[in-house]
Amino acid sequence: MRNLIILLDGAADERISIFNNRTPLEAARKDFMDSVARDGKVGTTDGKDYTHTFLLELLTGKPYDIPRGVIEAYGLELPIGEGRVAYRMTPARVHDHNVDWYYNITCDEEMFLQRAIIKNRSKLSDMDPKILAYHGGKGVLTVKGDEILDLPKPPGPARISSEDLGPFLDFAKGVRESTGGIALLPWGGGLGKVAVDVRREISRVPDLTVISKSPSALGVGKFLGMETMRVPGFKEGIKVAAQALDKNDVFLHIEETDDVSHKCNPKNKLQLIEEIDRELSRYEKSFRECRVALLIDHGASSVTGEHMRMKVPYAVRGGRWKGKGKNGFHENGGENLPLGTLLDTILEYRTL
Repeated sequence: MRNLIILLDGAADERISIFNNRTPLEAARKDFMDSVARDGKVGTTDGKDYTHTFLLELLTGKPYDIPRGVIEAYGLELPIGEGRVAYRMTPARVHDHNVDWYYNITCDEEMFLQRAIIKNRSKLSDMDPKILAYHGGKGVLTVKGDEILDLPKPPGPARISSEDLGPFLDFAKGVRESTGGIALLPWGGGLGKVAVDVRREISRVPDLTVISKSPSALGVGKFLGMETMRVPGFKEGIKVAAQALDKNDVFLHIEETDDVSHKCNPKNKLQLIEEIDRELSRYEKSFRECRVALLIDHGASSVTGEHMRMKVPYAVRGGRWKGKGKNGFHENGGENLPLGTLLDTILEYRTL
């Protein structure tokens, strides 16, 4: 029996008054997701602050903490060998040293930001910069060197000074001036060598095809030597997953549920969850032949836009998991399984 693992990034949330004190996931009409829960087993596992740390522990069984920039450099295939440092870069507006991470970026602003990166890249020329921007104005930067700056991380409130940015100050200022106020701030820096050393320690890796639009999920897959497939969004991802199941077990990462949370609109999050569920339902016949697991990596408040460290729900159906038709899929408690043993336990997974 094939396994299909679907990770809904940041889909867990807080209870919201406009949904009668329910979460968006709980209030949404989602026949496919609820059928997985009702026909199978539900429970919780340990949420993490970020997707890549959740995936590393889920897939290896151990809590490896590889910096976000390094993982995304793997995902975008940027150079991250000996003597290079990688950073994730996120759009922000900075006022009096207060950082407001900018998630509601428009298509025009994203285009202006990409032009600003090209225009100001020469300000980093001494460090041999390699920069690649992707959706939402985000990007990844790798540079020569061995110094790692400790910079504030999104999505929570932060403060930053000119001194904090070190050699990136002129670049950040130049981008901000070129865009009329949108800066591109580095964070999550790390050495590529550290990741290489960690990889040598890992001996057990599931045989999965990783499908996502996110450099974080794709980066974890590439780092672990898995097959990866990059897609433009969840609709194409679900379609590709259904096709890939003919040949291999599949891990499908859906990032949009986290993206919408950072925009602080609970109704939009609920509507997106329902849209994703309708798309999954289109392939119900194919997915019925598989063992299906639904996972969430962390909470993400659609009120504040911040990540929430919490116990996150999972559901699995197929194989020996038979439900009693009682529980839908939401933040509903149940038996808690350690993240490091989750795949082996619920999917009876055999690792290579």
